[in-house]
Amino acid sequence: MKKLIGCIMALLFVGAITGVCFAAELGPVVSMGTPLVKMAGKKTAGVVIMGTGFKPGQEVRILIITQDGVETDIWSRMKPAPKADATGTWASTWNAGQYVSRKLIKDGVYKIAATDDNYILIAHAPIFFQKPKKDKGKKK
Repeated sequence: MKKLIGCIMALLFVGAITGVCFAAELGPVVSMGTPLVKMAGKKTAGVVIMGTGFKPGQEVRILIITQDGVETDIWSRMKPAPKADATGTWASTWNAGQYVSRKLIKDGVYKIAATDDNYILIAHAPIFFQKPKKDKGKKK
């Protein structure tokens, strides 16, 4: 009986270690170097978008998704084009100013989605656009 319990505990231990090893490899991740974008029309600052865990040499398509689910391709406007290097990492900048000035992007939270070239979702991250606070003027 003790041997049976010992074997079960050993199997559980090996299973736990194996599970931790598999959990350590989460897959591709997208992160925002600029998670909060202050809106200033065409003068809106560039948005830094980065990724890791991608296949070396993989071209990545980037979409911005509104709260109501409208998807817009932005990867062709990014510099440099998002493409994973030999380590599976990439970083790029997107100029959101034109989208803000045309009111395609408004105040609120959006989703940045990374897809493969067939537009199958690989990873995503939130991004927040914020209108500038209005100056109420100081009382003297």
